[in-house]
Amino acid sequence: MEFGENWLKPINERLAIKFPDLHMQQLEECNVLCKKVHQIAHRFIAENPIRSDTGIEFVDFHQFRQFIYTKYSWLSSANLQRLYSQSCYYAYK
Repeated sequence: MEFGENWLKPINERLAIKFPDLHMQQLEECNVLCKKVHQIAHRFIAENPIRSDTGIEFVDFHQFRQFIYTKYSWLSSANLQRLYSQSCYYAYK
């Protein structure tokens, strides 16, 4: 989830090191799922701007958390916060 050398790279190899019992197909399924969550989060932020007198703001983190946890309750709180920050960053661009 962090910007850096692994940004947007497939997670398969790193996941295989952490969970050596996973098969290649399971690793790929995890990679695909993570990409899907990323896209859904970005879309939610971009499609739900809040307009105010001071300009455009993004949905409150708590609303975002509720939306994401409805489908993906397994996300860690740290990754959820990063996902929110990145989604806001990209929506702003």
